[in-house]
Parts: sequence; C-alpha cells; structure tokens
Amino acid sequence: MNLKKLSYIRNKAQLQSLFMSQFTADYIRNEINEIIKETRKGITAGANFFAKNISTFEVVIFIDRNGVPDGYMLSDELKMKLQDYRESSTKKKTSKLVSEN
Repeated sequence: MNLKKLSYIRNKAQLQSLFMSQFTADYIRNEINEIIKETRKGITAGANFFAKNISTFEVVIFIDRNGVPDGYMLSDELKMKLQDYRESSTKKKTSKLVSEN
C-alpha cells in the first residue's frame, strides 16, 4: 500500500476531510475545538469556536490523541514535532507527579 506523505494541515476543513474515514464530523469538530480551547487561553470562546485556521501544534496534539489519518504517513518534520510534544508531555506529567508527592 502506498502511503501519502502528510506535511501540513492548515485549517479545520482539511483536518476533517483527512479523518472522515475514521471519525464522525462531530467528533473531529469537538476534538479540535477542545484542543483550541486548551492552547488559546487568551481569546474568547466564540473566537475559538469560529476559528478556521489551526496551528501545527494543534494538529500535532490532534494526531497524538487520534493517530495518523488512514492512508497517510507523517513527514519528517511532523514526526519530529510529534516526538517533541510527546516528550514534553511526559516531562510535565512526571514533574507533576513528583511535586504531588
């Protein structure tokens, strides 16, 4: 099977079209809106909900939580960003656990 290389996703519509074979449109919309709410704390809820463009960081979080879209493989850049995100998330969880004890 030939996999296409996924280099970037710039907006919600692209994200939705890539993941439609795996998830419902409502799930994708709700998940990315939740991620936007977590990453864009300084703006209003309405601005989050109606945002069309998404950052690479938000895409990386979505892929971390939901996997790579069917038929695609990540570009080297996205692989590195995903790995960096996972490492930083692990460090945050570890330091949080240590501070609680």
